[in-house]
Amino acid sequence: MPIFDAAGAAALAGATITAEILAFFDFRDRPQRVHAGFGTLRAGGQTWQGLGGLGAVSDIESPVGGLAPLVTFTLSGVGPAIAADVVDARTQVKGRDCTLYLQLYGADLAPLGGLYTLYRGIMDRLTHTASGPDSWTAQLTAETRFARRGLPPFGNLTHADQQRRHPGDDGLFDIAQMVNRRRPWNPEIPEKS
Repeated sequence: MPIFDAAGAAALAGATITAEILAFFDFRDRPQRVHAGFGTLRAGGQTWQGLGGLGAVSDIESPVGGLAPLVTFTLSGVGPAIAADVVDARTQVKGRDCTLYLQLYGADLAPLGGLYTLYRGIMDRLTHTASGPDSWTAQLTAETRFARRGLPPFGNLTHADQQRRHPGDDGLFDIAQMVNRRRPWNPEIPEKS
């Protein structure tokens, strides 16, 4: 078993190594594999299409303190056809997977080693702005898989929502009255006023 992987061995040999960020968007009708550079690249047994420097990725922050920071993917210089994609975003984009990878390449653009996963998320919103009649910018936001993990999908922790989902379940009957209030476990013990 070698001590160094292919990229480490190439670096030790003095070869030039380049890195490329690859992105996979699992759109419902047409999944896309792209990178920010020019032309096509091969990695992980797949072909990745270049965006010609028109794409950008915001900072990827670690989820700290229960927060799930958003990652924004930006595509500049697209035509007005993006407006139709924004209209279809609820069915094509929302709730679908996206993944960012790092791939190392040698001087001959042959992949060195496998893909390194940088980020896995779920696509949320696709918006667009027009900077001119034929120049549009699209922004796609994604959040981590752990966002809103404790809540039911499209739900709230209220008695009305619980009754709509599970009629007769009184588990949340007094949740509104419990804000800043102490309730004993034994209902026979009187509360202190």
